[in-house]
Order: sequence, then structure tokens, then C-alpha cells
Amino acid sequence: MKKMIFSGLIIVCAVVIIASFFMPWARASVNATKVAKNMANSANGKLQDTPFGGKFVRGFDQATNAIGDLGDIEVKTTVSGYDIPTMINKKSSQAAIQLVQMLSKDAKDVDKKSKLVYLLPLFALICIVLAIIGLRYKVSVIAAALIGGAIGIGGLYELISTDLSKLPIQISILNGLWQTMYGYLLICILSIAWLVIGSKE
Repeated sequence: MKKMIFSGLIIVCAVVIIASFFMPWARASVNATKVAKNMANSANGKLQDTPFGGKFVRGFDQATNAIGDLGDIEVKTTVSGYDIPTMINKKSSQAAIQLVQMLSKDAKDVDKKSKLVYLLPLFALICIVLAIIGLRYKVSVIAAALIGGAIGIGGLYELISTDLSKLPIQISILNGLWQTMYGYLLICILSIAWLVIGSKE
């Protein structure tokens, strides 16, 4: 009976992970005033010593102040796990690019690494199969624990340890990604509990 309960709970976690893949993972927020001021500061440093540059910078500062007077405009973009590879390949979302770079800690080959997100629902399906086979074979439960631990602990560490304030754009991690990582962590915990408690049945 205990094995059935643990197996069922792992399957529920895996289903939540699969559903979370289509939920919002992150939101990027950019306000027009901040972008304009950053561009003005950059231009000011490079062009201020030239006659045309000085005039350009003064005009840009006036435009920036005008934006601020009208009221700040904030642009928000939400991205799900399913959207990430498509958005990165089309170069249509800085939020997707920053999210992949944050999780991989490397800016190289972002387009190729983005496709690795498809492994998250795939491993969830594998955990469902392992939970069913685990009713007969203990090695399947061990495999589920290893998968859940590697993804859950590793993913949560990257999310918690990354200083989001240092990213070029303001990113907020949303429920879809948190549920994915906590789902895998819970699969690991349930699998270990299954091995300890279920073996006494």
C-alpha cells in the first residue's frame, strides 16, 4: 500500500512539472526612462568631445526628460519553458536569453542550450515510468531519486544564488519555473522516503 502511495505522489509531481512547462517561467520588465538614460550616458561618454556629439547628447537628454515627464513606460514580457527555444532562435526575447544564460552560467551557444529545456518535461515522463516500474524494482526508485535530486537541487541553487539585480534587464522568476524545480526536489524526497519507509512494508 505504501508503495502505491509513493508511486502516485511521484506521478502527481511529474504531471505538475509537465504542466508547469507551459506556464510562465519568467517576466522581464524594462522601463523606457531607464533605457533612455543608459543610452544617453553611453553616448555622453563617447561623443561629448565632438561638436556634433555634444549637440546630439543634449538633444537625447531632452528626449529622456520628456519621456520622464510624460510618465514612465514599462514594457513587460512573459516567457514559458515551451516558448524559450523559439524566442531565442528568433532573437525575439531578451527574457528568454537571460533566463538560459542564468541557468547555464555561460553566454556561449545559447540557441543550442535553449533546447535543453525540453528535457525537463521529458525527464518528468521518465519519472512517471520509473514510479510505475518502482512498484516491482527498487532500482527504478533510485533512478527517480537521482534525476529529481540532480535537477531540483541544481536548478534551485542556480535560481537562488543568481543576483537578478545584476542582469541587463529586470527579470522576475514566476511560478512555472519554481514549480518545476520544487517538483523535481519533491520527487527526490519522495523516492528516498519510498526506499526507507516502503522497504519496511
